[in-house]
Parts: sequence; C-alpha cells; structure tokens
Amino acid sequence: MVWSLYFRGSTKGQQSNHLQYVGIADDLSLRLNRKHHKIPGIVTNSTSNPVFWLGEVGSPRSPGRKVKVTDRLLDLAEWAHIYFLQIPFNDKKKSRPPDKPIVVYNRWWKKDYETPFVRRPHKEWPDVIDYIDPELNAKMVWFGGKQISQLVSEFKKK
Repeated sequence: MVWSLYFRGSTKGQQSNHLQYVGIADDLSLRLNRKHHKIPGIVTNSTSNPVFWLGEVGSPRSPGRKVKVTDRLLDLAEWAHIYFLQIPFNDKKKSRPPDKPIVVYNRWWKKDYETPFVRRPHKEWPDVIDYIDPELNAKMVWFGGKQISQLVSEFKKK
C-alpha cells in the first residue's frame, strides 16, 4: 500500500496553518518520526498545531519494467500538488512543473474508508489539478468554489 502524507501547520512568522509538506511513503514508520528531514521545521505556535493527513493513493501503475522506487504516476501526482500549490518544504519539486502531463482527481474519505467527506478536509486542497504543458494554462478546481486557470509559470512564486 502506498500512502500520501500531507503536513499542515505553521512556520515561524505564520499565524495560521497551511500546507507545508507533501510526501509519498510505502513504510509509514520510516517517514512519520522526528528523524524525518522536514517535520521538525513545521512548528507550533499559540494559535495552531501541526496536523498530518494520510491518504491511500489509488493510481493505475505505469506499464513496463519498474525503474524507480516510486511509481511514475504517483511521482507525477505528488509533483503536481507540490508545484501548483507551492508547498514550502518541498524545495525540489516546487521549482519547476512536472515533466509530463497529469490530471489528479482527489477524493476525500473518512477514517472508515467508506464514507466520503461532504467537504474536503482542508480548504487549500483542490479537488482537481489538470496540467498538460508548461506553455498552456493549468487548472486547479475546488468543487462548489473557486477555479484557478493560468499559465503554468504563474503558479511559481516569484
């Protein structure tokens, strides 16, 4: 089973919680501990505590022989979240858009894995990310709310 990890909290100077780190893990015990290279930087302050969300990743596997530890489609889904949401603690993948097109459809489930959330667990997570090419518009969509459609380069914080 592959897990997605989302860490939400604040950093020094922030007054409220925001998405800070996104990751993928096969073994949660190796990722969810204080030895992790990013978790200690997500701090608490007087108004918020760090929170992490776990998700089970469902994706068709890439065809052919496996050449990387992380499946290519999972890597692209993680990369799309990091780049288009500009997740602060994911330095490498937020600097440039994914190198292949990807559409990510997020579904939100309660802890029983059977009951869907009526609304997403946090307002920052989009329901859909649609990316084709760096020269075209990419879209992030929040059902029942906003939609952002702009050039891919405009997602990168200056």
